[in-house]
Amino acid sequence: MDGGTKEWLALASGSTVAGNLTILAAASNVIIQEAAESRGAKAFTFWEFLRVGAPVTAATALIYYAYLAVV
Repeated sequence: MDGGTKEWLALASGSTVAGNLTILAAASNVIIQEAAESRGAKAFTFWEFLRVGAPVTAATALIYYAYLAVV
């Protein structure tokens, strides 16, 4: 890849994967939480979301790392 492309891919993937970690990590997570609560659904607590978000974030980060190591 040309100079700087790998760094931009790392930045883009890092900012994308970070939104999966907690409810507060991405605005869309908060919007969905509020929409669910306004419709009477039980929304996730911070810890319930983190329990799923942490392994998903770790797995996705490893995939991104492996890809960036190859390109």
